[in-house]
Amino acid sequence: MNSENLDMMESLNALKRLLVLGPSFRRRKDPSPLQAIKRFDGLFYRVARRYLDSVKDVDVLVMKDDLTLVDARTLLPFNPPEGETWGRQSVSENAVEKARKRNETVLNQKVKSGKYSEVFIAMGKKYAEALPHISMLNIKVVFPTTGGPGPKARALKEWMCGE
Repeated sequence: MNSENLDMMESLNALKRLLVLGPSFRRRKDPSPLQAIKRFDGLFYRVARRYLDSVKDVDVLVMKDDLTLVDARTLLPFNPPEGETWGRQSVSENAVEKARKRNETVLNQKVKSGKYSEVFIAMGKKYAEALPHISMLNIKVVFPTTGGPGPKARALKEWMCGE
């Protein structure tokens, strides 16, 4: 292998991966503010937390209830989820459009920094509508859209562990 190919492989290996987690109906009720990654407690959050300590090349963005993205370390107060169940929650087109514009700015800043090799999107299709069109990211995107929560959580685990 020549030195140019080795340099390219090393730079790819140095790149981080970006995980984007959707909002969660399940959340921790601690009265004091918690980091976003700890406030929400849905399946994808539990999988992510389990492997984040052992995986050093993953940065995380979290989608709040208003569909906007924040860094996983952002402190969030407890806000109870709306409604009785998550599946019945409705999101207005206006809210989606507003969030999409803000999220496009956030993702552009992250992705255009050149420090990420790929993005994993862990959320339902309904919430993914608040993200910019995936093609504009110009980066490999992993977004499992078939199967239930179990297969999607398994895909997240495998992605995090590099399997």
